[in-house]
Amino acid sequence: MDRRALNDTQTNGPPAATPLTPVALHVLIALGDGPLHGYALMQQVVARGVRDVALAPGTLYRVLDRLRTDSLIAEIDRAEIDGCPVRGGGDTRRRYYRLTDHGRHAALGEKHRCVALIAAMDATPLLRDGCGADTAQPAPQHQAPRQEETRCADD
Repeated sequence: MDRRALNDTQTNGPPAATPLTPVALHVLIALGDGPLHGYALMQQVVARGVRDVALAPGTLYRVLDRLRTDSLIAEIDRAEIDGCPVRGGGDTRRRYYRLTDHGRHAALGEKHRCVALIAAMDATPLLRDGCGADTAQPAPQHQAPRQEETRCADD
C-alpha cells in the first residue's frame, strides 16, 4: 500500500503527503513561531531541548531545500522581512524562511499521527509506562508465559 494512502487513513487530522522526518518536523515547529534564517533555526531547535536530532548545517539546508520544493516552507524576500518582525535579525545576506499553509497542515497532520500512535501504545499493556519487558521476568523458551507475567499490575 502507498505510504500516502496509509497516512490518510491513520489520522483524523489534516493529511500530510508522507510522514515527515524528525528534522523536517522540528524545522516546521520552529517556523511555527515566525520566520527564521537557517542558523536561527538551528539555535531554535537546540533551545527547545531537542537532543535526538542531529542538525548539522548540511542536514539543515538539504531539509530546507526539500521542504521548499514540497511547498511546506517558503523563502521570503527582503520586502517581507522589512514589513514584519523576523526573529534572528534582518540580515540581508541570510535566507529567511516561513511556514506555508501547506506546511502548517503537514505539521498538524504529524501531530495527529503522533497522538494516534501514543494512544495505540497506551492501549497496549506491555507498552504502557511502568509496565513491560523491563519489569517482567522473561519466560523460559520451552514454557508458555503465565497470564500474570504478561499483564501489568494495574490491569
